Amino acid sequence: MPTENTKILESENKSMLRIGIIGLGNISQKHINGILKSDKAKISAICDIDKAKLSSVGDKLGIDENCRFENYIDLIKCDKVDAVEICTPNHLHIPMAMEAAKANKPVEVEKPLSIDYAGVDRLVEEINSKNIPNMMCFSYRFMPAVRYAKDILSKGKIGKIINVNVEYLKDSAFFNGRRLEWRFVKKYAGSGVLGDLGVHLIDMTRFLVGDFENVYAMKNIVVDKRKKLDSEEIADVETDDIISFIAKLGGSVIANFMVTRCAIGNKNTIKYEIYGTDGVIVFNLNNPQEITLCFATDRENATLETLAVPKEYFVGQEETFIETALGNVQENLPDINEGAACQRIVDALLKSSETGIPVKIK
Repeated sequence: MPTENTKILESENKSMLRIGIIGLGNISQKHINGILKSDKAKISAICDIDKAKLSSVGDKLGIDENCRFENYIDLIKCDKVDAVEICTPNHLHIPMAMEAAKANKPVEVEKPLSIDYAGVDRLVEEINSKNIPNMMCFSYRFMPAVRYAKDILSKGKIGKIINVNVEYLKDSAFFNGRRLEWRFVKKYAGSGVLGDLGVHLIDMTRFLVGDFENVYAMKNIVVDKRKKLDSEEIADVETDDIISFIAKLGGSVIANFMVTRCAIGNKNTIKYEIYGTDGVIVFNLNNPQEITLCFATDRENATLETLAVPKEYFVGQEETFIETALGNVQENLPDINEGAACQRIVDALLKSSETGIPVKIK
């Protein structure tokens, strides 16, 4: 049943959810592609401060001129927008999501939730108190191997979990001519690969294994200077290119994480290993339709076997948000509460990397 906050659509097609997208950078294209595949939603409005981009995307999508906005508040208030998707730099997520919540409109927020925890509680209270449909874009939670691993773990098939080993490897720090975009500026990004990539691993680990109790982190900036976006002036990079950390999870599970954008030869590699007393789960999200398992009835002679993930574990990110916005409860939804929990952990990791000591998650 639809929630009380799900708007009754006034378009000719009563079942068509009208979505407004704020921010037309690279990540928005994934959202756009997902919405275009849906028979239950359409893109009714767009917003960006870049007029050329606004015009180009608007023309491509056939968006009415009156529904192309430079001010995000105008998009949120537009009566042709039923739900909002936020695809902007990190420092804008909280204020934009808050405006959507105040307007009682379902909202999807790109990760991480913010640059730090300040303001998160107010947003969570606003959304939860009104029961507003919402979702965080923890995209890898929607990968079939991850969903299948969750089911295997929930059935206790590998016994008591002992340790987790995770890597997120990219080579994007070395892109030719890459300039000082917002991701390299602390006031816009909050952190570097930690918030951009590592938060996916944090969410995946909370989803699969359990919550974090304490963390110990080290970080580094490899390419420490870049040309500014609008000039040839050289400026300092302020956010991490590499972060490595150890976490203690509930049940005394030890987890090791390596996150880097300096891994030459890796475009976007996520390797995940979960070791238990009675088995192992391994997957590489370069091949999200496969999973490697070992159920150890004979521990000394156990072998790993790679299998195809059953089709029942294939779930779309945009499909999930659209159904959520329409009031249909979705299983394993990463909502704003999950985003808040991950933000606490990101803040603790930054503190640990700066102080050189372990930090307990509050």
